[in-house]
Amino acid sequence: MPPAPLAGLVLCGGAGARMGRDKALIQVDGVPLVVRVASRISRVTDPVMLAPGIAGRLGDLGYPEVADEPRGVGPLGGLIGGLAASPHHLLAVAAVDMPFVSPDMLGLLAGLHQDEDAVVPVTDRGVEPLHAVYAKTALPLLRKACAEGRFAVRAVLGGLRVRLVDDTEWRRVDPGGRFAHNVNRPGDLDGLV
Repeated sequence: MPPAPLAGLVLCGGAGARMGRDKALIQVDGVPLVVRVASRISRVTDPVMLAPGIAGRLGDLGYPEVADEPRGVGPLGGLIGGLAASPHHLLAVAAVDMPFVSPDMLGLLAGLHQDEDAVVPVTDRGVEPLHAVYAKTALPLLRKACAEGRFAVRAVLGGLRVRLVDDTEWRRVDPGGRFAHNVNRPGDLDGLV
């Protein structure tokens, strides 16, 4: 468990153009992917919120929804909305297309937080800003990035105080790095559904 209260946010994605259908509603182990991800992060967060982009898009899944701020700018809008709505200083964020989101990893990231705006794992593919922990202190800079038309979360990290966590630290809780696996195309679902 993280040492401080930690809220959770599932960034529910858009229409899933590359997948050919809404990724959030794909059934994995008999439940929609969004419910799987929310359930996993609920082990270390409370409350768990959903950022569906459009209110009610996924139906009533039993989790509170937050509005993107602003709407239509991708994950960054959901992240800002989630941070603004969070009752806690720290927010664990997971993308809906990460079926193996790691509660232990999110707890580790929260435990490593000191005074940074974000604590983000790094894999051989680079930073993983959509499986990370953010502090409310990030809000002004995230909003400023949106106002300037900069919407890519990876790029926006450059303006934040970020604690990068490499595999020498995170492998103790996720030795295979499964947390970073994501599903973007139908072939990525092989073995999952």
